[in-house]
Amino acid sequence: MKAEHTIDKPVRAGRATQIDAIAGVAAPPFHPILTDAGGGPTFTMLGTTMRLLATAAGTGGRYTVIEQVTPPGWGPPRHIHSDEDEIFYILDGSYELHVGDERRTVSAGASAILPRNIPHGFRNVASTPSRLVFVITPGGLEEYFLAVAKCSPAPNPPQLVELARPFGLTLLPPGV
Repeated sequence: MKAEHTIDKPVRAGRATQIDAIAGVAAPPFHPILTDAGGGPTFTMLGTTMRLLATAAGTGGRYTVIEQVTPPGWGPPRHIHSDEDEIFYILDGSYELHVGDERRTVSAGASAILPRNIPHGFRNVASTPSRLVFVITPGGLEEYFLAVAKCSPAPNPPQLVELARPFGLTLLPPGV
């Protein structure tokens, strides 16, 4: 049964594309994704562990879902997504979130909804590893994380800036 806000329209080669009547965007259909505890591709990127729960390829480009385990003190540089919105949900531990001009420490059960073009970052402020899950929409940014993870040796800050650029991701210098 289709959700009430979608409409199927025929396209080339006899395939159907769902039109999201709310967003007005065409997206190919996709199948349910069931991931067991601990399942999904896992990789390490710059000292943090990431587990892909859903990828753009598996969701028709709609979103990416990633679980991340961060060591104490770890956090990405503040950054701006020009193409994606992001939702964080803290599963374990504590993080300092820096969103726009606001800084706040949050713990398990807290969430943040981050529209594109808003500078943000986070840092594990617990004395033990912390864990969060985030949803990025539309999907595809996992390709940036995978590209960084494949670099050997790990990229330096100017190289990270260049790797991020094709993904519409702007990494901000410290203090910005």
